Amino acid sequence: MANYAIMRIEKRKLGAVGRIERHHERKKTEYKSNPDIDMERTRFNYYLSEPAGSYRSMILERIREAGAKLRKDSVVLQDCFIGATPEWIRSKPPETQRDYFETAFRFFEETFGKENIISAVVHMDEATPHMHLCFVPITKDNRLSSKELIGGPQGLSKLQDQFYEHMSARFPKLDRGTPKRVSQRQHVPPYMYKNAATLYEHYSEIVKAIDDISVINSGKKKEEAIALIGRYAPEMVNLKDQLKATDNKIAFLERAVDQSRDEYRNLSGYVKEKEDELYKANRSLFELNQKQKQLEAVISRIPPDMLQGIAAAEKKARKERSKGWER
Repeated sequence: MANYAIMRIEKRKLGAVGRIERHHERKKTEYKSNPDIDMERTRFNYYLSEPAGSYRSMILERIREAGAKLRKDSVVLQDCFIGATPEWIRSKPPETQRDYFETAFRFFEETFGKENIISAVVHMDEATPHMHLCFVPITKDNRLSSKELIGGPQGLSKLQDQFYEHMSARFPKLDRGTPKRVSQRQHVPPYMYKNAATLYEHYSEIVKAIDDISVINSGKKKEEAIALIGRYAPEMVNLKDQLKATDNKIAFLERAVDQSRDEYRNLSGYVKEKEDELYKANRSLFELNQKQKQLEAVISRIPPDMLQGIAAAEKKARKERSKGWER
């Protein structure tokens, strides 16, 4: 079984700092959302860097000290989770566990600067020991820039490689964690939303038109129904592929949740928090997917050959209209 060195970094804006501090510093009286926390064991938690004040005050002071610019939407904190495969870290004696976290702490010191670290606390009051380390993303030339320090997915992947190299030098039997950071936002092209919105807006008309092209109807009523469907037929034809695309994106997100559960076994509260963030960030994707499924269920009642023919005729008509506007 592989034993992983785990490191995750989340960007935080000023509005989220209080919530992060309350969790990391155990400032709540109870943790109903995280049943893993045993408050009777909280006294065994320890610091590798103890905050000298509130996170907010320390962040603002560090930014002021650096002379960096603070915008309303600035990322002011990098919230880092450091752990290891639960069975591996739990099997180690306390002194080896501490050595592991101290080794990880040195990596952040050397990479991002000790002066930027505002807290590094090891939690021993959950099923699996782990460390939360927070630092302000101040560059060497005193700018506040998470983008420059961390970069995008490629930068984070490189950082994961560096972390693994640093940790494996001290603990050779460790493996690198997941090479790609799970993205919390799956990009969906705007036209997909527009396509579904157009069809959804005329949902009742489309349902009635589909009913009216049944074999029972004929003549003018059926012609009018086909004409109405024709207006939206190209979008209907595209919907099936678009539904497949959003299904694939949702499957990707579900695998991401499964991966989090696997990597953070026995940290159920942490996994729940990550799941909530993931679904919140992708709510519009799930809503789009539901609309697509509702529309596809209706559109699938139109014989495919008929729909393709109507769509081809409408595309041709749109092309002719477009030429007319250009003249």
